[in-house]
Amino acid sequence: MTKAYKSLIIIGLILIAITGCSKHKYTNYADADGYNTADSIVSDVGDARQWLRLLALCDSFEQSGDLPKVRCIFYKTIAYNLMGQYRKSLNLYYQLANINVKELRTQADLESYMYSYKDYVRLLCDMRRYDRALRQAHIADQKLRAAGHPSFADHHDIAQMIGECQLCLGQNVEAAKNFQKSLQGMYKRLETNHGALDLRECQKTMNAIATVYMRRNLFDEVNAWLLREDTLYARALALPQPDSVYIDEMKMEISYCKAMLAHAQGRYDEAEKYFDVYQSTKAAQLPTNIINSTRYLMATHRYEEAARNMTQLDQFMIESGYEPDLENIGRFMLPKFHVNLLAGHRDSALRVATQIAEAYDSALIRQKIIDADLLSTVYDTEGKERQIAEQRAKLTHQQMLWVIGVSLVLIIMLHLFLMQRRKAFNELNETNRKLMLANERAEESERMKTKFIHQISHEVRTPLNVLSGFSQVLAAPDIEISSEELQSISRKIVENSERITRLVDKMLDLSLVNARACDECNDMVSPADVAYQAVQQSGIKNASHLDFNLQLGARTENINITTHLKSATKALALLLDNAQKFTHPLAYKNGNKPKSKANVLLSVNVDTERGYAIFAVEDNGIGVPVEQAENIFTEFVQLDEYTDGTGIGLSIARTLARHMDGDIVLDTNYSSGARFVMKLPL
Repeated sequence: MTKAYKSLIIIGLILIAITGCSKHKYTNYADADGYNTADSIVSDVGDARQWLRLLALCDSFEQSGDLPKVRCIFYKTIAYNLMGQYRKSLNLYYQLANINVKELRTQADLESYMYSYKDYVRLLCDMRRYDRALRQAHIADQKLRAAGHPSFADHHDIAQMIGECQLCLGQNVEAAKNFQKSLQGMYKRLETNHGALDLRECQKTMNAIATVYMRRNLFDEVNAWLLREDTLYARALALPQPDSVYIDEMKMEISYCKAMLAHAQGRYDEAEKYFDVYQSTKAAQLPTNIINSTRYLMATHRYEEAARNMTQLDQFMIESGYEPDLENIGRFMLPKFHVNLLAGHRDSALRVATQIAEAYDSALIRQKIIDADLLSTVYDTEGKERQIAEQRAKLTHQQMLWVIGVSLVLIIMLHLFLMQRRKAFNELNETNRKLMLANERAEESERMKTKFIHQISHEVRTPLNVLSGFSQVLAAPDIEISSEELQSISRKIVENSERITRLVDKMLDLSLVNARACDECNDMVSPADVAYQAVQQSGIKNASHLDFNLQLGARTENINITTHLKSATKALALLLDNAQKFTHPLAYKNGNKPKSKANVLLSVNVDTERGYAIFAVEDNGIGVPVEQAENIFTEFVQLDEYTDGTGIGLSIARTLARHMDGDIVLDTNYSSGARFVMKLPL
């Protein structure tokens, strides 16, 4: 979350505290705006920064009815945001969708609703969820207009955020219109309110617009906004009692933006002068601005100085409540890695890279949860609106039936009423049953998708991390590598490249076997030839951790079967791959790994009576529980989540066999490991 956002929250809380204190002047706290004694108590606690107590008070006042839900959401989200607990804020913001704006009778409730929605949009914008931010702003605007209130986008802060989202989404013309709308809102505010706080807030909004134009490399648009900031800065200096803190912050932001613009346009001496002015301010010495100044230092190749600034990053993130999510990894941790690497601090760069690697998985999961929450909120809101419309339609229908029935005799009316209720009850039961079934299917689909994404991302990310790491090592200047180390690095690069290739091949195989209905079985080949080719394709003979044996039964070399050779070979090779993997010592998680080499046996026989060629792959590996005999053939299922793989090999093998009118099953009577049997028709 940005410094500007936190500052706005603090200012909002101070204004609430001031409002609360002013209530003590009245005998009756329930004034025309709708604020009451409970607001004053919450404001006093917030002014003392007692956030946990504030949360408890809000819950108590909401239960007792002293505070409406919308004001509790406003107060609690401020507390959570200042505590750095943004997930909890998001969960509260989602509840705004359930509030009926037309029922907000007091000015206090309406202001709480608007400011909560504004903070919601700002949080989404800071998270770079620009499409979601625009959607929520549009929803709030529609609800307020429908209730007869002014447009949500009329506030200059909101217009600026909408324009920022549009600019980041490539909608430059629409963004410029909203920035002009924001400017008109600022001028309107300054016509009647021109104190230090008003000048600072308007300058902050202008600086946000200039900054986003800067980051989009639209430098021609930046100058006009900087000139407007200079004008407000001059007005702040000319006040009878200028606020030194606001003036220092304005000077800091304006000079930093000018330094970045001058450097981007090649005016390097001028850029250094502005940067010196920036560093002379007190606000620039705050940890958050020291970290932000690293962007300029990197642009000017002052890597050593930037690296010194970044030594404060860990403490800064802890004190500011920043979580190691994807946004903050990209905003803070990756720049710290690059700064240390470019400054020659390889040990520090390696430590940061390790932190990034450790935080990436949890950050990715956290981001998926947030995205899922956002998406579910949209669907939940739309679903509730549909349900309300359907319920109203049903109610209208029943009312019409009742009016018609009044004109009939009592017996006929009662009969029709009972029939209608019985029918509605049956329809409701059937609808509930279908909804429950659809919900179960949706949940299963979501679980499968999440597991698939997790497995694929793990399988791809592991070798990619190795390739990326060794590539950076090889590309680093002035590094000395012995021939043995270079050979080892090359071998690992080849191994991980092959691992990615095998994963892609498996995914292609899965796509193909799911796409086609059957294989054309036109190949005449002996079962022994299928076995030989599968052994060669799997490379099981080269596995150093096991002894492999091939047993060919009678007539397996003389009799021919009509099949699809490539599919048959692939299916059998996948069974051999499975045997290799789960007889490897790393697969024995309970420590009971074999004292000697593992054994894998491929036996081939012909059952002429039943008309099948039978291929059996048995091993003395970790085995498969009997209750999982069918589950292991399901796509993306892995009984051991710590074992490498995607869980699709056995699924592909069985599908291929069934396309050839055969099958693959697990022999549950075999107890020395695992025994898979593939049957192909003669």
